[in-house]
Amino acid sequence: MKRGALVVPEEFATHYRAHAFEITGLLCWAKAMDWDVLRIDEDIGGYDVYMTNISSTETEYISVIRMAEPGAKVVACFDYGFDVVGQYFSNLERVKTVLKRADRVFSVNRNQLAWLRLMMPDKKMAYCPHPADVENIRKYRRKIEERDLGVGAMWHQYDNYHVQSLEVIKGVERLLGRNINKCLLGLKGRLMAERGISIPATSIPMTGDGDKMVPLDPEYERYVKMVPQGMGWDSVFPYVGVQPWYDVLGRFAVTLDMYTVNSFGRFGIDSAGVGVPCVASTKQDSSEILWPTTKVNPYEPVGAVKMLARLITDREF
Repeated sequence: MKRGALVVPEEFATHYRAHAFEITGLLCWAKAMDWDVLRIDEDIGGYDVYMTNISSTETEYISVIRMAEPGAKVVACFDYGFDVVGQYFSNLERVKTVLKRADRVFSVNRNQLAWLRLMMPDKKMAYCPHPADVENIRKYRRKIEERDLGVGAMWHQYDNYHVQSLEVIKGVERLLGRNINKCLLGLKGRLMAERGISIPATSIPMTGDGDKMVPLDPEYERYVKMVPQGMGWDSVFPYVGVQPWYDVLGRFAVTLDMYTVNSFGRFGIDSAGVGVPCVASTKQDSSEILWPTTKVNPYEPVGAVKMLARLITDREF
């Protein structure tokens, strides 16, 4: 039999097959383990080991795998942080039932692991962060003098904390006595539009040549509100394809992540990959590993202001 397969929803498989490398943590396991990526509706028999994700829409994947290959080992990833799990499940009894069918269960962040152990004390659990394709991400590193986009602050769909990030950067502007280009990164336009959220911005990233210039995201007018210069974000950059994401991320002098949700912290990993220093939230596992010197308490703004200011002015640091 073949060694291993990652079983995912159709949109994940389509995305994986369309890109040279991946940003989605779950899909990165395929390259790391040299596994095939399969849709749940394909012929998935013939493998020794299967990995799948457990979510609000894919709770029965393990049952399908068991029917297709009864003797195989099944590894289940549950990657919902417990700060946000209530947004997707009214209770977790069904999740427990399905997870118990797997041979191994792992969590991608430490806080989540403690909750899983509380839920299923007799089940073997492991803490195993998603891998990242560092080999490809590093190709987007730039020289310091080429990082001309100022400060990029990450927007998170699970955490409405972008206003606080903006105020931190404005605090740095007052401290240094000069303007800083302020960019909000990673918006998912569909989610913003559905929630009726408008983000203030004074410019919109464009693509194309000459008269053919168009907004990078055609849905911008639905969730970006134009405001006078200096009042809000100078630019907003959406959640885009893999290569454009890293190309733009590598152009920032510094990144800021004030995420308050306990999680793995992929943005800190992406910043490290492209070689851009990140002022990272202490709520993220990756900040402890990659940014121990620049990590800050997201609920306390003074530390973030001081750290951002130092990174902007002290090139040696």
